[in-house]
Amino acid sequence: MKRSVLIFSVITYLLLASTACSNSKKDTAEVTRHEKYIDAGTHNIRLVISDLPSDYTIILEAGGGRYSDVYEGIQDTLAKLTGYRVISYDRSGFGMSELGPADLNAPGEVQLLEKCIDSLKLNKKIILVGHSYGGFLIQLFTKEFPDLVKGLVLIDPMNVSFVERFGLDNLNALQPYFTDPAENWQKAGNRMVDNFPVALDILRGYELPPDIPAVLITSGNAPIDPALWRKCHEEMVMNSPKHKLVIAEGNSHDIMTENPYLVLNTVVDLVNTIKSK
Repeated sequence: MKRSVLIFSVITYLLLASTACSNSKKDTAEVTRHEKYIDAGTHNIRLVISDLPSDYTIILEAGGGRYSDVYEGIQDTLAKLTGYRVISYDRSGFGMSELGPADLNAPGEVQLLEKCIDSLKLNKKIILVGHSYGGFLIQLFTKEFPDLVKGLVLIDPMNVSFVERFGLDNLNALQPYFTDPAENWQKAGNRMVDNFPVALDILRGYELPPDIPAVLITSGNAPIDPALWRKCHEEMVMNSPKHKLVIAEGNSHDIMTENPYLVLNTVVDLVNTIKSK
C-alpha cells in the first residue's frame, strides 16, 4: 500500500471512529451501495448510490473526461460520516452511461441530472460537489434549479470569468480533441468542447447565490495561469459570508486524486454547517 493511501485509510478510520461516538443512530446506519440506470428517454444514465434514508442527498459531479470512479475512495465514507445518501454518476458517454444525442450540451446535461433526481423521488434538498468541469456544471445546475440546491462544494472549478480573461481559444488549445473519435468517451469529450460556448453564454454574469453555503477548494499549484486562476476563484466567493475559499496547498488541479481527504473533510464540514442551521 502506498504511503499516501495508508495515511488516508488511517485518517478515515479515525474519523469514522469519532463519528460513531458522537452521531445519532440514524447517522451511523449501514450504507447500502448499489447501481441504478435511469432511462433519460434518449439513453441510459448510470448512477452509483451509497444509500441511507436521509432528507438530504449529496451528488458528486466528476471533472471533464472523468466519471463516478474518481469518487470511489470516498463515497461510502462520506455517506457514513454525514448520515446522508451520496450519489455519483457517469455523465453521458463516459463510464457506463450511454452516449446520448450528438447535440447534447451542458444545459442538457444538467436537465438530465434533474431528471435523475426526479426519477429517484429524492427530497428536494441537494448538496452538489463538483470538480473542474463538474464544478462548472454544478454552477449551471444551481442557476437552473436554485430551489433544489442547499449547499455547494466546488473543487478547482472552471468558471466563466477565467475563460473570458484567459481566452476560450487558448483554453481549447490545451484540451484533448479527437480528429477521428471511435470510442464513446472520445465522442463525448469532443461534444463537451464543441458545446462549451453555449453554457458560457448562459452563465455569463451569474454569481453563486449568497444565501447558499458554498466552499471552493482552489489548487495550490494551478497548471494554467496560476495567478489568474486563483483570482477568479477568490472573486467567486467574495460576495457572501456563507462562501469560503480553501487552498489545497501543494496540490495541482487533480485534487481528487492527490488529496481526497481534503475533499472529504470539506464536504463533511459543509454538511455540519447545514445541520447546525
